Amino acid sequence: MTEQLELFPQEESQEVNIAEAQPIQDAEWCFQFFNNEPIVFAWQTEGEESQPLILQIQPKEGEGLTFRQNGMTFTIFPRPITEETKKLRQQEK
Repeated sequence: MTEQLELFPQEESQEVNIAEAQPIQDAEWCFQFFNNEPIVFAWQTEGEESQPLILQIQPKEGEGLTFRQNGMTFTIFPRPITEETKKLRQQEK
């Protein structure tokens, strides 16, 4: 007598519809720490067509982008590559 235990019952396949993201007509850009209040750091010019915000940080000393809120600091910056990162980079090949 053989009895099969169904551990993973087969479910009927369901179709998932994902709504297309709609552009924001009059946008502002924010950063946020945890669930704190978002901080606006840029906005589009009123009446102009929506354009993407592009942040470019050159690989030069002193370059960077810093956000601050309630004593917390978030910084994006370049630095000379470390030996640890060189090893990680080699592992990715």
